[in-house]
Amino acid sequence: MRFKEQVKIDGARLKGFAETTDGIVYYVLYTISDEQEKQILQNYVLAGRAITVTGSAEPPEAPAHQYAFDMASYLRMNGAALLYKADSLKIAGQRDTRRLARLHAQRQKLKQHIRKVFPESLRTEAEALLIGDRSSMDEEVSAQYRTLGITHLFAISGLHVGLLTILFRTAAKRLLIRIETVDSLLLVLLPCYALLAGGAPSVWRAVTVTMLILLTLTGKIRLPMDDALALSALGFLLLKPYILFQPGFQLSYGAAFSLIYSARFLKSRTSALGLSASVTAITQTALAPILLYHFYELSLSSFVVNLVYVPLYSVIILPANIVLLAVSLVSGTAALPLFALYEPLRSLLTVCTAWLADLPYQMWTAGQPSGGWIGLMVLAVMLGFVKIERTGRISSGIVILAAPMLLFHLKPYLDPALHVTYLDVGQGDSIVIELPHRKAVYVIDTGGNVPYGDPDWRTPEKPFQIGSQLVVPFLKGRGISRIDTLVITHAHLDHMEAADEVLRDIRTAAVHAPAGSLQEEQMIPVAAEAERRRTELLSRQSGDAWHAGDIRFTYLSPFDDQYTHNDSSLVLLMETGTHRFLFTGDLETDGEHRIIRSYGHMDWRGVVLKAGHHGSDTSTTAEFLEFLQPRLAVISAGRNNRYGHPHPNVTARLDEQQIPYFVTADHGTVGISVRDGQLDIRLTRKKKEDPG
Repeated sequence: MRFKEQVKIDGARLKGFAETTDGIVYYVLYTISDEQEKQILQNYVLAGRAITVTGSAEPPEAPAHQYAFDMASYLRMNGAALLYKADSLKIAGQRDTRRLARLHAQRQKLKQHIRKVFPESLRTEAEALLIGDRSSMDEEVSAQYRTLGITHLFAISGLHVGLLTILFRTAAKRLLIRIETVDSLLLVLLPCYALLAGGAPSVWRAVTVTMLILLTLTGKIRLPMDDALALSALGFLLLKPYILFQPGFQLSYGAAFSLIYSARFLKSRTSALGLSASVTAITQTALAPILLYHFYELSLSSFVVNLVYVPLYSVIILPANIVLLAVSLVSGTAALPLFALYEPLRSLLTVCTAWLADLPYQMWTAGQPSGGWIGLMVLAVMLGFVKIERTGRISSGIVILAAPMLLFHLKPYLDPALHVTYLDVGQGDSIVIELPHRKAVYVIDTGGNVPYGDPDWRTPEKPFQIGSQLVVPFLKGRGISRIDTLVITHAHLDHMEAADEVLRDIRTAAVHAPAGSLQEEQMIPVAAEAERRRTELLSRQSGDAWHAGDIRFTYLSPFDDQYTHNDSSLVLLMETGTHRFLFTGDLETDGEHRIIRSYGHMDWRGVVLKAGHHGSDTSTTAEFLEFLQPRLAVISAGRNNRYGHPHPNVTARLDEQQIPYFVTADHGTVGISVRDGQLDIRLTRKKKEDPG
């Protein structure tokens, strides 16, 4: 087996694609045994290395929910189908000496050079712009670029390749080198640059089209631009058919084709500003269906921000990084004054970018369209563009192309069903409630990471963030851009560590927390983010209630402000006309007995129970189950968790009382919809008989 170019060591995990001698590609996962082994592996240039592994090939697990990262899809995008979980891994021989492998190795050396020589504040940008590596980009910075719609500036594309080609030809002309010789040399160097830059679809698209244009200039072939682009895409698909599934391929070629077929309209623009605005509008509109499918939202500010940032990156940022790399490769000392001049300018731009990204109402979060909606949107975009080009009536064209997107946006507000989703967030809780006709959205807990010990060599550079990578994608995938109330049941990290991430990404009107819990240390980040976002942070306890339409919400616990963690959980009862849902947080035995004593007069028939404390034996007692007689129960627990949740005694009690139950560890995200008084249950993993 031999590693391909995408190999990474992150904490104690080594992961990357590797190909067997039979041409089968696997995604290899290996847990490094100790720090010494990690240092040894880090000293190798792993791209192109032959390895010997023992272990087993396995299919990837299903995603936590339909909007979460899908490993099977990621493997398919890269020509693989299975994971290879290695028990042992050894470097089997010398690095591949073929030209392709040598170029990948040079890319790694360039990355090491950038990390060694460039100031820390400039490294991430340089890696992205010069070698197409965005793995080091901070999540908060990435979110800022997405908000402003300028993420594409960090993907090496036609802008970079065109600028490098122009610079190369201009320099050769000054050196009195024959232009034919230069173009012939470019035909060799451009593919090498594509490999050095990571080989992303946008790079290859720009490189292949540039090469075809150069061949046209030499008179060797005669080829219209659209044919050149089509040949480039076809060549890609013949060599790597799976690349069709990559968002980068779809976005890159989608943008290029939209501009080519809008050439007549663009030629009618009489000013540079008008041309730039038209290019931005055409590409953003044409790519809208693809962006919604993959990212669930569109940047509204991108139409304006790109007018400033594209020229800025074209004229200053990209050329500056090219010069800095070139000078630093010759002499690190000579590059120091250049870094000293450029770094303050770049810092100022960082501050401005953060300020702009913090302005409200820049994103339109519509959710993920189905295949049918995508087809309708694409058709509308094409018809709208045709209308504008043939008649010159921009307003009528906009109406045509925007109509399906507007209808899709209104779809949740026409849905009469109540949706309750118990998200699979591992060993934690997070529940999303969507009221009929999207009258309100409530989130109960956000899940979170519970740290074990101080960071060491095993700690990943970018730890998995449950809020940003599980909860927020679900909300945005559903088209949710506003939370009416975020309920934090209690101040334990597995229930609220990710709350600040959710508050940062989703506008939230209010946060409810148990009385007496706001002084807890774990609540400090939540309180700070709530204050920053001007979100109300309110204490709540037993008896507090509100209505949303015909649905009533009542807190049953805690009974006082003496915060005692689990038994001070905010217990929320939701009552519809036909069903009741009880959300218990981590309520334990004493808390359950107190609810039995205090609410024995209530009618609990048909209640759907969120079992307390992840199925711990200290919760969901036999007395509590006899009191509630729930229609079904949902247990939120992580796969292979260290606590053994759900406890066998709890599942035995549920079985004894013939209460159907679902466990997120087994069934993934559990979605329950109430339509016309009936429950409809959806699972993301193996099916279980509908409890009816």
